[in-house]
Amino acid sequence: MAQYRIGVVIVDEQAAFARQNLIAATESLKALGCSESNILVRHAPKLFNVTLTTQFLAEYTDVDAVVILAADDNSSAYSAMLYGVTKLQIAWNMPITIGDCAAAAEAIEMIALQNKMESEAPENIASDSKSVN
Repeated sequence: MAQYRIGVVIVDEQAAFARQNLIAATESLKALGCSESNILVRHAPKLFNVTLTTQFLAEYTDVDAVVILAADDNSSAYSAMLYGVTKLQIAWNMPITIGDCAAAAEAIEMIALQNKMESEAPENIASDSKSVN
């Protein structure tokens, strides 16, 4: 089983949601191939700060994906976060999932898909998954 390194972003203003989902997300990640030392938990004070926190994980760590534990509260801040995170996924060519503890398994699925597609790419395509940057 591959060893994955996953960043997990907790939104402090949604602390109750994070408490409900962090343990299950961590256990899911461990069951799917992450050692506890390869699960990096970081805090964003508010939804507004999630995009930048996720970018920091992409820039300053060697994570394979980021899981954002955040509830959709139908706010403009949530919509802005979705927009920013979508742009980060494209720019960094890195899976980012959002939601409850199920987002952890989704992140692992996306890494597996990315690795499979990379391995099946023609030889003239760069094998470095970050080569689009």
